[in-house]
Amino acid sequence: MIELLILYSLNTRERTIYSLRSDIIEKFGYFTKPSIGTIHPALKRLLKAGVVTNRTDYSEGGKKFTYWSPALHWQKKFNDMFFTPLSENPTNFFTEIQTRIAVMSLLDKDLQHTFKEDILIKLESFLLDLKNSLEDEYTTFDKYQLALLKKNISDIENYKTFVNSLEED
Repeated sequence: MIELLILYSLNTRERTIYSLRSDIIEKFGYFTKPSIGTIHPALKRLLKAGVVTNRTDYSEGGKKFTYWSPALHWQKKFNDMFFTPLSENPTNFFTEIQTRIAVMSLLDKDLQHTFKEDILIKLESFLLDLKNSLEDEYTTFDKYQLALLKKNISDIENYKTFVNSLEED
């Protein structure tokens, strides 16, 4: 999902890897703080896929700088990456939807609407799974597990409300 954040950041201007990391942390640091060691391989994957380009420049002192920018048809690749299937693992799912919601403004209105519908369906599925677990007469939970199940149910209901409240561009 780091690729989506990279493309969002590069959408405004070309950047060095350090500028890119700073911009991502500034805009998305409330849920992720990727290292250069995470960003660099993602940039290489995007370059290999033809989604970004790079150019090299040198300072007056001879220091090498690599500048990254989106390739000509980056938007289609962005849309394709954006709509890769969401994780079945609830922990990963919530990180993935945060990332996608954070960059959703790069989608057209119809795609934003489709994404919201997809998230709501997945949230409903997780909610039903949790409620079924809670009601399963053959499974016993201790008080801490019950507390977590109830908290997760509440979190999913809150997420549904939040997703429904998002306005589409």
